[in-house]
Amino acid sequence: MKYGQIAGNASINAAIYRCFECISIDDARRFVKKFREQPHDQDQVMHTFRELILGAFLGSKGFKIKYDYTIGTKTPDWCILDKKSVPRCIVELMNFHIDKATEDDIKAQRQAKRIWVGWPGSNYDRLYNCLWDKACIYRALVDKYQVPYVIAVFGEFTTNVDPEELQKCLFDEKSGLFELYPAVSGVLYFEENIGQYSFTYTRNPNSIREMELPSGVF
Repeated sequence: MKYGQIAGNASINAAIYRCFECISIDDARRFVKKFREQPHDQDQVMHTFRELILGAFLGSKGFKIKYDYTIGTKTPDWCILDKKSVPRCIVELMNFHIDKATEDDIKAQRQAKRIWVGWPGSNYDRLYNCLWDKACIYRALVDKYQVPYVIAVFGEFTTNVDPEELQKCLFDEKSGLFELYPAVSGVLYFEENIGQYSFTYTRNPNSIREMELPSGVF
């Protein structure tokens, strides 16, 4: 292992090295530095891991990508670059958490080595607000530089991102974000299943700057 043991969990460590095969050496080193600086018992390290998974998927599909590439005053998670290293798309991972009470309950059950059997309930309102915020953050930037903008969303059991709720957030007749924010070119949803990550891309039919990304498995 080129960088030694990065994660305490063997399967995650193997996944990290698999991802490194699909990104640049410079970006791999940036991730190694982040993983070593972040406490591995905190949520942020898992967000960093999902950023890596997202970039590795894009890299595996043949895109030239750069992590934390500075555009203007911002550093989006990933930039897809053209042959001249000019940004042709921004891809930003949305950090979505369950409500604090449910999160504390799940942690307590895990610490007691019990299985959590509750149901987080609908996350529609919070999911909509998180997507709204992420759409707003980069709207001025992508308009200024005239580049497509894709929001990535990771779904897992604890956050309970329901694909049907996600579709409602995007396409609702009265409040659909795709119509309200044509600067958003699409949403890339992904979830994990036994070590594999399934990606589904939904294009914004109202986008002013189109970007086609593939769906697939990494």
